[in-house]
Amino acid sequence: MSSAPDTQFATVLTNKSSKIITDSTDVRQESSKNRFDLKNVRDAFVNCIQPNNVLLLGEYVRAYEELCTFVCSLGAVFEWATKDLSNKLIVLKEHQRFDPMNYETIQSMILYEIESGRIQSRDTTLFSQTGKPLQNGSRTLLRLHRALAFLSAFLSEMRNASDDASSATIACNAYSATLAQYHSWPIRYTIIGAIKVTVPNRQELVNKLLTKRTTDEINTYADEIVQACNMIERITHELFKAYNLVKLP
Repeated sequence: MSSAPDTQFATVLTNKSSKIITDSTDVRQESSKNRFDLKNVRDAFVNCIQPNNVLLLGEYVRAYEELCTFVCSLGAVFEWATKDLSNKLIVLKEHQRFDPMNYETIQSMILYEIESGRIQSRDTTLFSQTGKPLQNGSRTLLRLHRALAFLSAFLSEMRNASDDASSATIACNAYSATLAQYHSWPIRYTIIGAIKVTVPNRQELVNKLLTKRTTDEINTYADEIVQACNMIERITHELFKAYNLVKLP
């Protein structure tokens, strides 16, 4: 069964709703204030991993915030993705604001939400600054964790592809191997169709990644990001599996 964000995702891509685009304008403006630098993404993902495989939640969020800046640079059609990611990051940041100790690491967050019983329901008794009920952090993290698998697969194939390779094909392959398993057939069909007509060609993506950096630096950072993402994904998946949260609704 698809989640609400998945349904919104398909609606935006098929109908190009002006309301959704308008609602995401604030995200675009916020992201446009900063120029994308792949090194910032690398630093955040690498710093996320601490001794004994402890994962810092703040660095995890920071890495995703940097990625939102990059996704925004790809054009208005990707604003739905930035909006969805930003909403999830806000949830985690709000939990850190309310309770910085228990939400310092991914491990401490999951353990606290299990022991406190917060994991049993989607929404908590807390309210965000917008006045909406705050969803539990573990469920929110699980959705980001699934997206991280897509990112890792996409970057891994992109860095090894030839100059004339189709980035849309690479994105479709990465999507099919990761996020697609959580989406219904109509949503998968819509997403793959949108990827084929909207994802920039490989050279254009490379040019956007080259902001402030040389080709050698980009290749090095991409390698380190993929390695860190794979490690974070593995550790997080083992945590969700150990606590039987892999299918958290």
